[in-house]
Amino acid sequence: MRFRTAFKSKLGLHALVLLVAALYVGPLGYVVMIALTPLNETLGSWPHTLAPGNFITAFESADFLRFFINSAVVSVTCTVIQVVLAASAGYALAQLPLPGRDILLLLLVGLIVVPAEISMVPLFVMVAHIPLAGGNDILGLGGQGWLDTLPGLMVPHLIGAMGVFLMRQFYAALPEELGNAARVDGAGEFRIFALIYTPLVRPALGIVGVLAFQGTWNDFLWPLIVTNSNSMKTLQLGLTGFFQENSTQWNLLMAAVIVVSIPVLVLFLAIQRVFTSGALSGALK
Repeated sequence: MRFRTAFKSKLGLHALVLLVAALYVGPLGYVVMIALTPLNETLGSWPHTLAPGNFITAFESADFLRFFINSAVVSVTCTVIQVVLAASAGYALAQLPLPGRDILLLLLVGLIVVPAEISMVPLFVMVAHIPLAGGNDILGLGGQGWLDTLPGLMVPHLIGAMGVFLMRQFYAALPEELGNAARVDGAGEFRIFALIYTPLVRPALGIVGVLAFQGTWNDFLWPLIVTNSNSMKTLQLGLTGFFQENSTQWNLLMAAVIVVSIPVLVLFLAIQRVFTSGALSGALK
């Protein structure tokens, strides 16, 4: 009786998992089907012949190489900087006796729930008035600052409240005795941070890195606001070229979407073990 009950419970759990998986795989399969449909066939049914050439046609229809380079430079640079800054701030909030540390942590949690769209106007004004950049004077007037530049694209993604909070939680779970013992031995604070504590939170670094790269790579709204030339567009903006005045080239758009999604997928698969172990560890804490 117990075996039968356990078997039914496991069978129901597997059926639920398969149903959830189908909810994700179904739309993805439909996207792949549209991407492989020839341009002269009607969308919505399985194509009579497959057209893998749609992927080549999609990337030949616009300057996607330039868009890819822009996205890659911005995403990789922001990911590295965000991981370093998040680790540094997280360590300080967790292990250093900062005055007002609890208040800073509450403010950090509050920033997590603030929609990113609220900060777009202040960020735009700040980027446009960077002193001595883009023709601006010392007061940040007279030019365009970092508008339509790679540094301007990076500004919102250089640091994130969620990344700092995650790193703080992982550092706070480590014993303070490690740092105290190193200080007794004469180690400096930077050495304690870099060589003692940080190697123990590598799963957290992987989580923050994946989230930072995905957020920067997939960002559409900020590049749309801050750029006005074709040479500074990112891949997400390049996809809008398939939306024409009276029609949309869905075949080519879906083909481009699949290719654009590959870097994030490859990054996740490359550090999947670190990512999942870090997520489970953070959940247990």
